[in-house]
Amino acid sequence: MIFINCLREDLVQVNDKTRIDVSRSFVSGDAITDILIKPEATEDYISIFDADKDNWFLDWSYATDGTKTISVQATDGLSTVSNDFTLTVISVEDDNLYSDDSQIFAIENELKRYFPSGRNSYLNIHREAQSRIVNYLDRKRIWNSDGTTYNKNQLNLTGELQKWSLYEAISIIYNDLFISSGDKFAAKVNEYKELRNIERDRGAIRIDSNSSGTIDSGDHVQDLKTFMMRLRWLVILDLILRVK
Repeated sequence: MIFINCLREDLVQVNDKTRIDVSRSFVSGDAITDILIKPEATEDYISIFDADKDNWFLDWSYATDGTKTISVQATDGLSTVSNDFTLTVISVEDDNLYSDDSQIFAIENELKRYFPSGRNSYLNIHREAQSRIVNYLDRKRIWNSDGTTYNKNQLNLTGELQKWSLYEAISIIYNDLFISSGDKFAAKVNEYKELRNIERDRGAIRIDSNSSGTIDSGDHVQDLKTFMMRLRWLVILDLILRVK
């Protein structure tokens, strides 16, 4: 029996390079003699078979957004098995990332050499940085007036989160390099975490309260530093009252 395993990103941006990896596919019995990938319904099957299973992958980019169906077909010479998998492709506008690669390379040009296999950008890292920012605000209970979490489109409308996102992204990249390559990247990890912390704890951000896509008179400014100080005093007051 043939078992197909397809590793792919769940979410990619239009025209961003991504890798469809089926190298963990296997057969219980004879060997797989051919394996093919159709990256989306409008394309043909492409054979990616190689004597080295590590090369059973297809690097691809999608010209349009939407849900894409990836079809994988494998044969052992006796039987053929096909499985479908999906991934989501999102437009630049809908992705609404807070930072980009050009900002990374402006201060750390060496990172052009360290793209992960199957990628030609760090867009996935910028997306992770964005997610961490939104989750941080949620954990600190910086919410909409109805108690719901701010979504990514309510924030950064004037670029105020750009440096926070940028330093968050760079610290993620250097942390991965530190794990895989060793101590030579440790100082960079610490440097950008500190810069991230400074940006995270500074000033204020403007909130698009009604999700209109613009900041208007009905929206407000969230003073992060004042909020954090108020939160600390509330925690201290709660402890004092508990002691009494």
